[in-house]
Amino acid sequence: MPRKTIAKATGGSRKLPDKSLFDDFLPLLITRLAYELDLDLIEKLRREGINVTRWRILAVLAMGDGITIIEIIDRAMMQQSALSRALMRMEKENYVRRVLRRADARCVEVYLTDKGRALFNSLNVVVRRREQRLLEGFSPAGIEAAFNMIRRLSRNMRSRS
Repeated sequence: MPRKTIAKATGGSRKLPDKSLFDDFLPLLITRLAYELDLDLIEKLRREGINVTRWRILAVLAMGDGITIIEIIDRAMMQQSALSRALMRMEKENYVRRVLRRADARCVEVYLTDKGRALFNSLNVVVRRREQRLLEGFSPAGIEAAFNMIRRLSRNMRSRS
């Protein structure tokens, strides 16, 4: 290989990718937004002494507790092993309680305790402020359209699996 070609191949006069290509690729934009949101959320939760996994569990249970492990896995988007470890810690710290389902003792339902609900409520204020910042400048109709679009994108991905 001639010396000039090697220099170009190793970055001697490498051309950077066109930024507009990245700004026009929706999956990358969604990933970038999720990354930015996670960074912001992690910092806010850290100040409160909690991690994202535990926040997701609290949030899922706050929307309707007494649900099964399988339902939490689906709604919180996490693996069973991570959920099991987090629930064990949260139960020891009295944020959740697990109860065998009366109709089927093989099934465990998970509930927030009063302490867990209080933690959720205090953190939810922080998270809702973050959501307001994200939606700043949108009209109510624009916010509704954004939510509908994201739900549709999600449904499209699930229906193609």
